Amino acid sequence: MNMKYRNACWLMLLILAFGVLQAAAQPYVILTVPAMGAFGVPPSNPVVFTFSEAMNPAATSVTFSDPSNPLGGPLPATAAWSSGNKVLTCTPNPAFPANTMILWSVDGESAEGDPTSGTDFGFFTTASGGGGGSGSGTNAITTFSIGAFHYYNQTETTPAIDPDLSYAFMAGTELASNRTATAISVTLPTGSISNLNVNPMATEVWNMFAYDTSLAAFNDTFRSGNYTFFAQAATSNQTVIVNFPATMDQPNAPRITNLAAAQTVSATQPFTLSWEAFQGGTATDFIQLEVEDIFSTVSYPSPGSLSGTATAATIPANTLQENFAYDAYLTFYRFVTNQPSPSYGTVAFRATTTRFTLITSSNSATPPSLANPAVTGNQFRFDIPGTSINQDLTVLYSTNLASGTWYALLTTNSPGGTVRITDPRPITAQPTFYRVRAGG
Repeated sequence: MNMKYRNACWLMLLILAFGVLQAAAQPYVILTVPAMGAFGVPPSNPVVFTFSEAMNPAATSVTFSDPSNPLGGPLPATAAWSSGNKVLTCTPNPAFPANTMILWSVDGESAEGDPTSGTDFGFFTTASGGGGGSGSGTNAITTFSIGAFHYYNQTETTPAIDPDLSYAFMAGTELASNRTATAISVTLPTGSISNLNVNPMATEVWNMFAYDTSLAAFNDTFRSGNYTFFAQAATSNQTVIVNFPATMDQPNAPRITNLAAAQTVSATQPFTLSWEAFQGGTATDFIQLEVEDIFSTVSYPSPGSLSGTATAATIPANTLQENFAYDAYLTFYRFVTNQPSPSYGTVAFRATTTRFTLITSSNSATPPSLANPAVTGNQFRFDIPGTSINQDLTVLYSTNLASGTWYALLTTNSPGGTVRITDPRPITAQPTFYRVRAGG
Protein backbone atom coordinates (compact mmCIF):
# COMPACT_ATOMS: atom_id res chain seq x y z
CA MET A 1 0.00 0.00 0.00
CA ASN A 2 3.07 2.16 0.25
CA MET A 3 2.91 3.26 -3.28
CA LYS A 4 4.87 6.42 -4.02
CA TYR A 5 3.61 9.20 -6.16
CA ARG A 6 7.01 9.74 -7.82
CA ASN A 7 7.15 6.10 -8.94
CA ALA A 8 3.67 6.50 -10.39
CA CYS A 9 4.97 9.24 -12.69
CA TRP A 10 7.33 6.91 -14.60
CA LEU A 11 4.91 4.00 -14.38
CA MET A 12 2.36 6.18 -16.15
CA LEU A 13 4.75 6.48 -19.12
CA LEU A 14 4.87 2.68 -19.33
CA ILE A 15 1.15 2.04 -18.99
CA LEU A 16 -0.68 4.81 -20.81
CA ALA A 17 -1.27 4.64 -24.54
CA PHE A 18 1.78 6.02 -26.30
CA GLY A 19 2.41 8.06 -29.41
CA VAL A 20 0.59 11.13 -30.62
CA LEU A 21 -3.15 11.11 -29.87
CA GLN A 22 -5.14 10.30 -32.95
CA ALA A 23 -7.88 12.39 -34.48
CA ALA A 24 -11.30 11.82 -32.93
CA ALA A 25 -12.54 9.82 -35.94
CA GLN A 26 -9.59 7.40 -35.95
CA PRO A 27 -9.25 4.43 -33.57
CA TYR A 28 -6.12 3.88 -31.52
CA VAL A 29 -4.78 1.67 -28.74
CA ILE A 30 -5.48 3.20 -25.32
CA LEU A 31 -4.06 0.43 -23.07
CA THR A 32 -1.90 -2.66 -23.34
CA VAL A 33 -1.27 -5.48 -20.87
CA PRO A 34 1.60 -6.09 -20.36
CA ALA A 35 2.54 -2.44 -20.33
CA MET A 36 4.86 -0.77 -22.78
CA GLY A 37 8.44 -1.68 -21.78
CA ALA A 38 7.41 -4.23 -19.12
CA PHE A 39 10.00 -6.74 -17.87
CA GLY A 40 9.62 -10.28 -16.60
CA VAL A 41 6.47 -11.10 -18.59
CA PRO A 42 5.70 -14.85 -18.49
CA PRO A 43 6.28 -16.13 -22.06
CA SER A 44 2.89 -17.87 -22.18
CA ASN A 45 0.89 -14.88 -20.93
CA PRO A 46 -1.70 -13.40 -23.31
CA VAL A 47 -1.19 -9.85 -24.56
CA VAL A 48 -4.30 -7.67 -24.26
CA PHE A 49 -5.03 -4.55 -26.37
CA THR A 50 -7.85 -2.14 -25.53
CA PHE A 51 -9.00 0.17 -28.34
CA SER A 52 -10.68 3.56 -28.17
CA GLU A 53 -13.72 2.23 -30.04
CA ALA A 54 -15.19 -0.94 -31.53
CA MET A 55 -12.94 -2.44 -34.21
CA ASN A 56 -13.51 -4.55 -37.31
CA PRO A 57 -12.02 -7.95 -36.35
CA ALA A 58 -11.67 -8.99 -39.98
CA ALA A 59 -9.52 -5.94 -40.74
CA THR A 60 -7.50 -5.63 -37.52
CA SER A 61 -4.44 -7.66 -36.63
CA VAL A 62 -1.41 -7.69 -34.32
CA THR A 63 2.04 -8.85 -35.38
CA PHE A 64 4.60 -10.11 -32.84
CA SER A 65 8.30 -10.53 -33.64
CA ASP A 66 11.66 -11.33 -32.07
CA PRO A 67 14.21 -8.66 -33.15
CA SER A 68 17.09 -10.97 -32.21
CA ASN A 69 15.89 -13.37 -34.93
CA PRO A 70 14.82 -11.15 -37.85
CA LEU A 71 14.65 -14.10 -40.25
CA GLY A 72 12.36 -16.13 -37.99
CA GLY A 73 9.18 -14.44 -39.17
CA PRO A 74 6.18 -13.40 -37.03
CA LEU A 75 5.57 -15.17 -33.73
CA PRO A 76 2.18 -16.96 -33.87
CA ALA A 77 -0.61 -15.94 -31.47
CA THR A 78 -4.31 -16.78 -31.26
CA ALA A 79 -6.58 -13.70 -31.35
CA ALA A 80 -9.90 -13.37 -29.48
CA TRP A 81 -12.19 -10.32 -29.34
CA SER A 82 -14.41 -9.21 -26.43
CA SER A 83 -16.22 -6.18 -24.95
CA GLY A 84 -17.97 -5.33 -28.20
CA ASN A 85 -14.80 -5.78 -30.26
CA LYS A 86 -12.93 -3.16 -28.23
CA VAL A 87 -10.60 -5.62 -26.45
CA LEU A 88 -8.29 -7.96 -28.36
CA THR A 89 -6.54 -10.78 -26.46
CA CYS A 90 -3.61 -12.43 -28.22
CA THR A 91 -2.38 -15.70 -26.71
CA PRO A 92 1.06 -16.89 -27.90
CA ASN A 93 0.94 -20.35 -29.46
CA PRO A 94 3.51 -21.68 -28.72
CA ALA A 95 4.85 -19.52 -25.89
CA PHE A 96 7.10 -16.58 -26.78
CA PRO A 97 10.87 -17.14 -26.44
CA ALA A 98 12.07 -16.70 -22.84
CA ASN A 99 14.25 -13.79 -21.76
CA THR A 100 13.60 -11.99 -25.06
CA MET A 101 12.39 -8.58 -26.14
CA ILE A 102 9.11 -9.00 -28.02
CA LEU A 103 8.07 -6.34 -30.52
CA TRP A 104 4.42 -5.88 -31.47
CA SER A 105 2.57 -3.75 -34.00
CA VAL A 106 -1.13 -3.14 -34.54
CA ASP A 107 -2.86 -2.31 -37.82
CA GLY A 108 -6.58 -2.22 -38.55
CA GLU A 109 -9.77 -0.22 -38.79
CA SER A 110 -12.81 0.56 -36.70
CA ALA A 111 -16.27 -0.91 -37.16
CA GLU A 112 -17.10 2.28 -39.07
CA GLY A 113 -14.23 1.69 -41.46
CA ASP A 114 -11.89 4.36 -40.08
CA PRO A 115 -8.25 3.23 -40.21
CA THR A 116 -5.84 3.49 -37.34
CA SER A 117 -3.50 6.41 -37.78
CA GLY A 118 -0.38 4.60 -38.93
CA THR A 119 0.88 1.52 -37.12
CA ASP A 120 0.85 1.44 -33.35
CA PHE A 121 3.85 -0.41 -31.93
CA GLY A 122 5.55 -1.31 -28.66
CA PHE A 123 7.61 -3.90 -26.83
CA PHE A 124 8.02 -5.90 -23.63
CA THR A 125 10.58 -8.42 -22.34
CA THR A 126 9.73 -11.97 -21.35
CA ALA A 127 10.96 -13.67 -18.19
CA SER A 128 13.54 -16.45 -18.05
CA GLY A 129 11.96 -19.89 -18.36
CA GLY A 130 8.30 -19.88 -17.41
CA GLY A 131 8.56 -16.62 -15.47
CA GLY A 132 6.78 -16.20 -12.20
CA GLY A 133 7.52 -15.41 -8.63
CA SER A 134 10.46 -16.91 -6.84
CA GLY A 135 9.14 -16.40 -3.36
CA SER A 136 12.39 -14.59 -2.54
CA GLY A 137 10.80 -12.23 -0.04
CA THR A 138 9.88 -12.79 3.59
CA ASN A 139 6.08 -12.63 3.35
CA ALA A 140 4.30 -14.96 5.76
CA ILE A 141 1.07 -14.93 3.73
CA THR A 142 -0.04 -13.97 0.23
CA THR A 143 -1.76 -10.58 -0.07
CA PHE A 144 -4.21 -9.54 -2.80
CA SER A 145 -4.87 -5.79 -2.96
CA ILE A 146 -6.74 -3.19 -4.99
CA GLY A 147 -6.71 0.58 -4.59
CA ALA A 148 -7.69 3.90 -6.13
CA PHE A 149 -5.47 7.00 -5.97
CA HIS A 150 -6.30 10.67 -6.53
CA TYR A 151 -3.30 12.98 -7.04
CA TYR A 152 -3.10 16.70 -6.20
CA ASN A 153 -0.44 19.41 -6.23
CA GLN A 154 -0.24 22.26 -3.72
CA THR A 155 1.73 25.36 -4.64
CA GLU A 156 -0.50 27.90 -2.91
CA THR A 157 -3.30 27.79 -0.35
CA THR A 158 -5.49 25.10 -1.92
CA PRO A 159 -4.43 21.81 -3.55
CA ALA A 160 -5.40 21.32 -7.20
CA ILE A 161 -5.84 18.05 -9.08
CA ASP A 162 -2.74 17.05 -11.01
CA PRO A 163 -3.62 17.63 -14.69
CA ASP A 164 -1.29 14.90 -15.97
CA LEU A 165 -1.49 12.22 -13.29
CA SER A 166 -5.01 12.67 -11.92
CA TYR A 167 -6.46 9.27 -11.03
CA ALA A 168 -4.82 5.85 -10.79
CA PHE A 169 -5.88 2.29 -10.04
CA MET A 170 -3.66 -0.56 -8.89
CA ALA A 171 -4.17 -4.26 -8.38
CA GLY A 172 -1.38 -6.24 -6.78
CA THR A 173 -0.37 -9.58 -5.36
CA GLU A 174 2.53 -10.22 -2.99
CA LEU A 175 3.21 -13.93 -2.81
CA ALA A 176 4.07 -15.71 0.40
CA SER A 177 7.72 -16.69 0.44
CA ASN A 178 6.91 -20.38 -0.04
CA ARG A 179 4.84 -19.75 -3.19
CA THR A 180 5.48 -19.21 -6.88
CA ALA A 181 3.21 -18.22 -9.77
CA THR A 182 3.38 -18.45 -13.54
CA ALA A 183 0.65 -15.85 -14.19
CA ILE A 184 -1.78 -13.68 -12.22
CA SER A 185 -4.79 -11.80 -13.59
CA VAL A 186 -7.66 -9.76 -12.18
CA THR A 187 -11.21 -9.51 -13.50
CA LEU A 188 -12.87 -6.14 -12.94
CA PRO A 189 -16.56 -5.67 -12.05
CA THR A 190 -17.02 -4.57 -15.68
CA GLY A 191 -15.95 -8.05 -16.82
CA SER A 192 -12.68 -6.95 -18.41
CA ILE A 193 -9.53 -8.88 -17.50
CA SER A 194 -6.10 -7.42 -16.83
CA ASN A 195 -2.85 -9.33 -16.42
CA LEU A 196 -0.52 -8.48 -13.57
CA ASN A 197 3.19 -8.08 -14.34
CA VAL A 198 5.94 -9.53 -12.18
CA ASN A 199 8.48 -7.13 -10.71
CA PRO A 200 11.89 -8.28 -12.00
CA MET A 201 13.62 -6.86 -8.91
CA ALA A 202 11.22 -8.55 -6.44
CA THR A 203 9.66 -11.49 -8.20
CA GLU A 204 7.14 -12.25 -5.44
CA VAL A 205 5.47 -8.92 -6.34
CA TRP A 206 2.95 -8.69 -9.19
CA ASN A 207 1.13 -5.47 -10.18
CA MET A 208 -1.01 -3.73 -12.74
CA PHE A 209 -1.60 0.03 -12.93
CA ALA A 210 -3.96 2.17 -14.98
CA TYR A 211 -4.39 5.95 -15.17
CA ASP A 212 -6.95 8.47 -16.36
CA THR A 213 -7.48 12.23 -16.29
CA SER A 214 -11.28 11.92 -16.47
CA LEU A 215 -12.86 11.16 -13.11
CA ALA A 216 -16.11 9.99 -14.72
CA ALA A 217 -14.30 7.53 -17.00
CA PHE A 218 -12.04 6.37 -14.17
CA ASN A 219 -14.96 5.70 -11.81
CA ASP A 220 -16.84 3.87 -14.55
CA THR A 221 -13.94 1.53 -15.29
CA PHE A 222 -12.77 0.98 -11.71
CA ARG A 223 -16.09 0.97 -9.95
CA SER A 224 -17.11 -0.52 -6.64
CA GLY A 225 -17.75 -4.26 -6.63
CA ASN A 226 -15.87 -7.55 -6.72
CA TYR A 227 -12.40 -7.86 -8.24
CA THR A 228 -11.48 -11.49 -8.92
CA PHE A 229 -7.81 -12.50 -8.84
CA PHE A 230 -6.69 -15.69 -10.55
CA ALA A 231 -3.19 -16.90 -9.63
CA GLN A 232 -1.77 -19.70 -11.77
CA ALA A 233 1.02 -21.99 -10.62
CA ALA A 234 2.61 -25.21 -11.80
CA THR A 235 1.00 -27.26 -9.02
CA SER A 236 -2.25 -25.44 -8.23
CA ASN A 237 -4.33 -22.35 -9.05
CA GLN A 238 -6.10 -19.94 -6.71
CA THR A 239 -9.11 -17.65 -7.15
CA VAL A 240 -9.58 -14.80 -4.65
CA ILE A 241 -12.28 -12.13 -4.59
CA VAL A 242 -11.48 -8.67 -3.20
CA ASN A 243 -14.48 -6.41 -2.66
CA PHE A 244 -14.18 -2.67 -3.32
CA PRO A 245 -16.91 -1.34 -0.97
CA ALA A 246 -19.32 1.26 -2.31
CA THR A 247 -19.43 2.72 1.21
CA MET A 248 -15.71 3.60 1.20
CA ASP A 249 -15.39 7.32 0.43
CA GLN A 250 -12.36 8.77 -1.35
CA PRO A 251 -10.31 10.80 1.17
CA ASN A 252 -10.21 14.56 0.74
CA ALA A 253 -7.08 16.17 -0.68
CA PRO A 254 -4.53 16.78 2.10
CA ARG A 255 -3.90 20.53 2.55
CA ILE A 256 -0.61 21.70 4.03
CA THR A 257 -1.25 24.56 6.49
CA ASN A 258 2.34 25.76 6.91
CA LEU A 259 3.45 25.54 3.29
CA ALA A 260 5.35 28.85 3.51
CA ALA A 261 7.44 27.51 6.39
CA ALA A 262 8.14 24.39 4.33
CA GLN A 263 9.92 26.60 1.79
CA THR A 264 12.59 27.73 4.30
CA VAL A 265 13.32 24.66 6.40
CA SER A 266 16.47 24.63 8.51
CA ALA A 267 18.16 21.31 7.78
CA THR A 268 19.89 21.21 11.17
CA GLN A 269 16.67 21.77 13.11
CA PRO A 270 13.60 19.53 13.49
CA PHE A 271 10.76 20.63 11.21
CA THR A 272 7.10 19.94 11.94
CA LEU A 273 4.78 19.83 8.93
CA SER A 274 1.12 20.56 9.66
CA TRP A 275 -2.02 19.84 7.68
CA GLU A 276 -5.78 20.17 7.92
CA ALA A 277 -7.56 17.26 9.54
CA PHE A 278 -8.46 14.20 7.48
CA GLN A 279 -12.22 14.71 6.95
CA GLY A 280 -13.93 11.86 8.74
CA GLY A 281 -10.52 10.39 9.54
CA THR A 282 -10.47 7.85 12.34
CA ALA A 283 -7.92 5.75 14.19
CA THR A 284 -8.54 2.99 11.63
CA ASP A 285 -7.40 5.23 8.75
CA PHE A 286 -3.76 5.91 7.90
CA ILE A 287 -1.61 8.94 6.96
CA GLN A 288 1.87 8.90 5.49
CA LEU A 289 4.38 11.71 4.85
CA GLU A 290 7.27 11.05 2.44
CA VAL A 291 10.15 13.28 1.34
CA GLU A 292 11.58 11.55 -1.72
CA ASP A 293 13.72 8.61 -0.55
CA ILE A 294 15.16 10.63 2.34
CA PHE A 295 12.38 10.47 4.92
CA SER A 296 9.10 8.66 5.52
CA THR A 297 6.81 8.28 8.47
CA VAL A 298 6.20 4.70 9.56
CA SER A 299 4.12 2.59 7.18
CA TYR A 300 0.92 0.89 8.34
CA PRO A 301 0.54 -1.40 10.25
CA SER A 302 3.93 -1.00 11.94
CA PRO A 303 3.95 0.58 15.42
CA GLY A 304 4.31 4.35 15.26
CA SER A 305 2.39 4.83 12.00
CA LEU A 306 0.19 7.93 11.75
CA SER A 307 -3.53 7.30 12.20
CA GLY A 308 -6.23 9.21 10.35
CA THR A 309 -6.56 11.64 13.27
CA ALA A 310 -3.00 13.03 13.02
CA THR A 311 -2.49 16.62 11.86
CA ALA A 312 1.31 16.95 12.00
CA ALA A 313 4.57 15.05 11.64
CA THR A 314 8.13 16.03 12.50
CA ILE A 315 11.16 15.52 10.27
CA PRO A 316 14.17 15.06 12.58
CA ALA A 317 17.12 17.46 12.50
CA ASN A 318 19.95 16.67 10.06
CA THR A 319 17.72 14.43 7.93
CA LEU A 320 17.75 16.75 4.91
CA GLN A 321 20.53 18.55 3.05
CA GLU A 322 20.86 22.31 3.23
CA ASN A 323 19.88 24.48 0.26
CA PHE A 324 17.94 21.72 -1.49
CA ALA A 325 14.44 21.40 -3.00
CA TYR A 326 12.63 18.10 -2.31
CA ASP A 327 9.46 16.58 -3.72
CA ALA A 328 7.27 15.68 -0.75
CA TYR A 329 4.01 13.75 -0.57
CA LEU A 330 1.28 13.62 2.05
CA THR A 331 -1.24 10.79 1.62
CA PHE A 332 -4.55 10.00 3.34
CA TYR A 333 -5.58 6.32 3.21
CA ARG A 334 -8.87 4.56 3.88
CA PHE A 335 -8.74 0.79 3.74
CA VAL A 336 -10.47 -2.48 4.53
CA THR A 337 -8.49 -5.61 5.33
CA ASN A 338 -9.62 -9.20 5.56
CA GLN A 339 -7.95 -12.57 6.13
CA PRO A 340 -10.28 -15.33 4.95
CA SER A 341 -7.69 -18.01 5.69
CA PRO A 342 -4.32 -18.36 7.43
CA SER A 343 -2.56 -18.44 4.05
CA TYR A 344 -3.78 -15.21 2.41
CA GLY A 345 -5.33 -11.82 3.09
CA THR A 346 -6.99 -9.04 1.10
CA VAL A 347 -6.76 -5.24 1.12
CA ALA A 348 -8.99 -2.64 -0.54
CA PHE A 349 -8.10 1.02 -0.16
CA ARG A 350 -8.65 4.54 -1.40
CA ALA A 351 -5.85 7.09 -1.13
CA THR A 352 -5.46 10.76 -1.94
CA THR A 353 -2.00 12.32 -2.25
CA THR A 354 -0.93 15.95 -2.26
CA ARG A 355 2.49 16.68 -3.70
CA PHE A 356 4.35 19.81 -2.59
CA THR A 357 7.89 21.17 -2.59
CA LEU A 358 9.91 21.28 0.61
CA ILE A 359 12.95 23.59 0.44
CA THR A 360 15.81 23.76 2.90
CA SER A 361 17.65 27.03 3.45
CA SER A 362 21.40 27.52 3.07
CA ASN A 363 21.60 29.01 6.57
CA SER A 364 21.06 26.43 9.29
CA ALA A 365 19.53 28.94 11.71
CA THR A 366 15.81 29.63 11.81
CA PRO A 367 15.06 32.79 9.76
CA PRO A 368 14.74 35.69 12.25
CA SER A 369 11.53 37.69 12.62
CA LEU A 370 10.49 40.89 14.44
CA ALA A 371 7.92 41.09 17.25
CA ASN A 372 6.64 43.27 20.11
CA PRO A 373 7.45 46.77 18.80
CA ALA A 374 7.35 49.49 21.49
CA VAL A 375 8.62 52.96 22.42
CA THR A 376 10.71 53.37 25.55
CA GLY A 377 11.46 56.99 26.43
CA ASN A 378 12.61 58.54 23.18
CA GLN A 379 13.78 55.31 21.56
CA PHE A 380 12.15 52.54 19.52
CA ARG A 381 12.66 48.87 20.42
CA PHE A 382 11.50 45.42 19.27
CA ASP A 383 12.21 41.71 19.91
CA ILE A 384 13.72 38.97 17.74
CA PRO A 385 12.26 35.70 19.13
CA GLY A 386 13.43 32.11 18.65
CA THR A 387 17.09 32.77 17.89
CA SER A 388 19.78 30.11 18.24
CA ILE A 389 22.74 30.28 20.61
CA ASN A 390 25.63 32.22 19.02
CA GLN A 391 23.50 33.14 16.02
CA ASP A 392 24.83 36.26 14.30
CA LEU A 393 22.16 38.88 13.59
CA THR A 394 22.32 42.07 11.53
CA VAL A 395 19.61 44.71 12.01
CA LEU A 396 18.91 46.91 8.99
CA TYR A 397 16.82 50.06 8.59
CA SER A 398 15.45 52.17 5.76
CA THR A 399 13.66 55.51 5.58
CA ASN A 400 12.35 54.94 2.04
CA LEU A 401 11.13 51.48 0.99
CA ALA A 402 10.68 52.59 -2.61
CA SER A 403 14.40 53.23 -2.92
CA GLY A 404 15.28 49.68 -1.91
CA THR A 405 18.21 51.01 0.12
CA TRP A 406 18.86 49.50 3.56
CA TYR A 407 21.51 50.53 6.09
CA ALA A 408 23.13 48.46 8.83
CA LEU A 409 21.98 49.61 12.26
CA LEU A 410 23.90 47.09 14.36
CA THR A 411 25.25 43.54 14.47
CA THR A 412 24.94 41.30 17.50
CA ASN A 413 25.60 37.71 18.61
CA SER A 414 22.55 36.06 20.16
CA PRO A 415 22.73 34.28 23.52
CA GLY A 416 19.70 32.24 22.34
CA GLY A 417 15.97 32.70 22.75
CA THR A 418 14.52 36.21 22.42
CA VAL A 419 16.86 39.12 21.70
CA ARG A 420 15.70 42.69 22.44
CA ILE A 421 16.93 45.36 20.03
CA THR A 422 16.86 49.11 20.85
CA ASP A 423 17.58 51.68 18.17
CA PRO A 424 20.17 53.92 19.84
CA ARG A 425 19.04 56.94 17.85
CA PRO A 426 16.28 59.20 19.18
CA ILE A 427 12.86 59.02 17.54
CA THR A 428 12.18 61.64 14.85
CA ALA A 429 9.20 62.51 12.69
CA GLN A 430 10.77 60.64 9.77
CA PRO A 431 9.34 57.09 9.29
CA THR A 432 11.82 54.27 9.78
CA PHE A 433 11.50 50.64 8.67
CA TYR A 434 13.43 47.72 10.17
CA ARG A 435 14.36 44.19 9.14
CA VAL A 436 16.86 41.61 10.39
CA ARG A 437 18.94 38.99 8.66
CA ALA A 438 20.94 36.03 9.95
CA GLY A 439 24.68 36.48 9.73
CA GLY A 440 26.98 39.44 9.84
